[in-house]
Amino acid sequence: MTNVNAYSVLMFIANIVLAVPIILSVIQQSKASMNIANVVSMVYILISVSFFSGDFKTFFTKLGLSISPVAYVILAVLTFIIARDFGELRVRQGMHKTVYMSILMIALNVIDFFWVKSAAFIPLFSITWAFVVVLIIGITKWNID
Repeated sequence: MTNVNAYSVLMFIANIVLAVPIILSVIQQSKASMNIANVVSMVYILISVSFFSGDFKTFFTKLGLSISPVAYVILAVLTFIIARDFGELRVRQGMHKTVYMSILMIALNVIDFFWVKSAAFIPLFSITWAFVVVLIIGITKWNID
């Protein structure tokens, strides 16, 4: 049980660190910030897998999907694709993908609200707020050139 508690506290703090480059990237349409988010999410995959290596079932039933390795893999893939779009100056397509990324990550947190109940507050207060901000910015800049 202490492993679950240690992981949730670590990921709470780590998600706040991850939220900053994601928000900055969307505000600035910056490839560099999105690449930072990509590298950070890859590091979090390694951290998550090391914590999850003992018993996947316990972690999924106690903490849900939003701070599991599954969420960080999804985030790493999407941030890589978005950074590529920003780097090739396809800003409009990148902004569309940021909206889809935020909808997907918010949906994972909503699923966790029904699955793990109060444990879903960990990602809600640490990173889901950032995806809501990204969603709002992405929708307002949907047709950016």
